Order: sequence, then structure tokens, then C-alpha cells
Amino acid sequence: MTILLVLFSIALLVVLIVWAKLNPFLSFMATAIVAGLLLGLPADQLAKSIQKGMGTLLGDLVIVIVTGAMLGKLVAESGAAQRIAGFLMGMFGEKYITWAMALTGLIVGIPLFYNVGFVLLVPLAFTLTYQYRLPAVYVGMPLLAALSVTHGFLPPHPSPAALVAQFGANMGLTLLYGGIIAIPTIAIAGPLFAPLLKKIPSQPLQTFQASPKAAEDLPSIGNSLFTALLPVLLLMGTTLLSLLVPEEASSRPVITFSLIQVWSC
Repeated sequence: MTILLVLFSIALLVVLIVWAKLNPFLSFMATAIVAGLLLGLPADQLAKSIQKGMGTLLGDLVIVIVTGAMLGKLVAESGAAQRIAGFLMGMFGEKYITWAMALTGLIVGIPLFYNVGFVLLVPLAFTLTYQYRLPAVYVGMPLLAALSVTHGFLPPHPSPAALVAQFGANMGLTLLYGGIIAIPTIAIAGPLFAPLLKKIPSQPLQTFQASPKAAEDLPSIGNSLFTALLPVLLLMGTTLLSLLVPEEASSRPVITFSLIQVWSC
């Protein structure tokens, strides 16, 4: 019965957003209230439960999301995205650029949440769109497919990690098996599917359109990649920390705090 109530709540959320065109935040709030009542949560505890859940979620993600947005804009305005775009085009060529975008999304998507990876890499897709006159959907689909698949299939993302804990599975084997499924899924949903979308008209947001710069004014490819992948490196560091340093180790809080401070700066 519980699973049916949860599925009903999810369906209600979709209906409110897609059909009723209600603001997504209000839709989430309304759905959370309905779900709480249906699942037997006392009315006097409902507001406190929603507040605590929302506060915990935002507390964990707000710094990452805001800093990722800042770095995404920095990558676009500094010319780093233009440099990376030229580097990828030089390596793969326009014919195979969808594979380059899928590979980028796969690498970046393993440690980054989808929303952060999206904000960080969208300027790169838009730069390719403007610079090489390519369809935005054609360029962006492989990137979004890779980010979506890694977020849904591979630890340390929340859903796979929660299933690992629930079933007592091995995190390393889950990552390995998830990769076996994720790679062909990305290939099918990204580079192989993208050519079918070439004729879909789209106009990327002007917010992420950086003015083209002269080649001599662009940062080096090393600096560009370091700036774009800085969140990846830091989050990979925290992931390795959780694997290499025991939770009871006295040095773990110090190392974790240091990585958080570097990421926040």
C-alpha cells in the first residue's frame, strides 16, 4: 500500500508541473503535504518534517550548486570554454563531436550531481553551438545523456549509494556493474540518438553566450581544463577520502574541512 501512495504522489507532482503548469516549488510543497497526510504523518508534525527535510537538502547542496554556477559562468566568460571547445574539436573533429561531449559528460558526471554538472558544462555546449554553427540539441543531448545516466546508475550518487546501503552490496562492484550498463546506455541515448534531433529548432540562452575572443587572449588548455574540472578533482578527493581514511580517524575531520574550504573558495 505504501508503494502505491508513493507512486500516486509522484504522479501528482508530474500532473501539477506538466498539466496544471504550477510553479515547481509550489508543486513540490503541495505534493509533500499530500504524501505526508496519506502516509499517516500527524498534521502537527507535517510542517516540521518538510522544513527539516528541505533544510537538510539545501544545506548539503546550496554551496555546491552556487559555486558550480559561478564556475560555469567563469568558464564561459574567461574564454576557457572556447579553448576547451577548440581542443575537443581538434581532437575529435566536428564529425565526432557528439562522442567528445558524451565522454566529457561521463567523466564529469561520475563525481558531480546532475544539476551541478549541467550548470558547469552547459557553457561548453553553447560555445560549440555558436562557434561551429551546430544545432544546440544535437550538441547537448550526448552531454545530458551522460550526466543523467551517471547520476542514476553510478555511486557515489544518492540513489545508487542508497541502494548499496539498503541491500548491503559492495560499492566497488556496484560501480563496475553500473558502468557496464551505463556506457552502452550513454552511447545509445547520446551520440547514436543525437543525429535524429538535428532538425529540432532551438535557441540557447543568451546568459551563457560568451563573446568570442582572439586566440592569443584565451587561457591555456591546462588552465581551462583545471578550471572546468576543479569541482571534479575536489569531489573525487572527498570520495577517495571516504574510502582511504576510516571514519573514526582523528585526521578525517581536518582533511574534510580543508577540502570544503578549498571548494567554497
